[in-house]
Amino acid sequence: MIRFALFISLAILAACSAEKESAVKSKNEITIDSSAFAGQVGLVAYTSLSKANQSAQTLDSKLASFMYHPNPMSQAEIQKAWRNAYNDFLASLIFSYLPIQDPPDWHTQRIGYRHLLTQLDSWPIEGGYIDYIQGYPYSGIVNDLTLTIDEKSIRSQHGFTDSTNASLGYHALEFMFWGGQGQRTAHDFFPQENTAPVPINDSDQDIINSSTETTDEQQLVDIKPQNHNRRRQYTQLLSELLLKDLHRVQRRWEPSSGYYAQLLQQSSTENTLQATFVAAQELISKELLYKRFQLISSEFSQSSQQDLLAVISGLESWFIPTDTEQQEASLLFLMQQANKEQADAFATSLQQTKTCINKMTTDPKDIDQCKQDTIQLLSDLRRTATSLKVKLPDLD
Repeated sequence: MIRFALFISLAILAACSAEKESAVKSKNEITIDSSAFAGQVGLVAYTSLSKANQSAQTLDSKLASFMYHPNPMSQAEIQKAWRNAYNDFLASLIFSYLPIQDPPDWHTQRIGYRHLLTQLDSWPIEGGYIDYIQGYPYSGIVNDLTLTIDEKSIRSQHGFTDSTNASLGYHALEFMFWGGQGQRTAHDFFPQENTAPVPINDSDQDIINSSTETTDEQQLVDIKPQNHNRRRQYTQLLSELLLKDLHRVQRRWEPSSGYYAQLLQQSSTENTLQATFVAAQELISKELLYKRFQLISSEFSQSSQQDLLAVISGLESWFIPTDTEQQEASLLFLMQQANKEQADAFATSLQQTKTCINKMTTDPKDIDQCKQDTIQLLSDLRRTATSLKVKLPDLD
């Protein structure tokens, strides 16, 4: 009788243990519904690209005003408009890292996503390929009177012999607004007839090369900027082509008919979630750590630090939106459902990295500290991906 009672007790205990184990297993295997997040990825991308496009249009409008009346004040306005436009473009850059395949003929036509990005955001660039720089008063596209300034010609000059031979994009415009070593003045854009380059003999070249070491104004007479009307024409064409390329990318994200938006709508929620984490990992590891921390992307305006902030702000606005209506469809919301502690660690790392970059100086110690914070951000991103059962490629 005692043995029978013991058997019943053990059976009940085993049943309770099995039930408890099943409950724990069930709790650990709660399925996170990412459909709301996946469903709005295309719209968020389109909104971001639309903002970049609108800022570029504002820049073009400011440029028209500057060309009408070139002066230091209107030049400062276009420089500010350029910075705002480039910030908004960089904030949209994360969507370019989504692993989306372009149609093969786009590669043939050189209109694929990567090709368009090369045209929009090629850097570093050689300013002397475009216009005069100190010591070379007749260099570049602007001063080559044999070169027609039209779309076909300027596109053909982009990356002609080297990637630094850039004739298109944000940084070509940056150079036109600031010049080499910040030497651009509004006077460079006064309406003035084009002039043929003056042949320079060896003694003249010696004077030009030594112009930075002398205060003799007479020696500087022969190196004043030439070809003002060509400079005006080229700069306006640059802005027009930038808008054209940016608008092409924007249309591909248009929710109802855009190619990229359609691909995402046809993809599973799991694949879209994975693509999002892949894009974030690529952005942090390649765009920030490998490239932007060199602080040479916006060298003419000396604002490369702002480039870092703009890129990481784009990541933050997508993952952690401030709009309350978007928060329950955000990636942070999904992270918190899967593992709140890891989600909070990611949010903290993101804020810490932004704060560090914002305070960063050119001191190598400051840069190294911000790199370490960014590496921690990358590590926390990978942990949150694991909590959502998203497998990421190994880092190189």
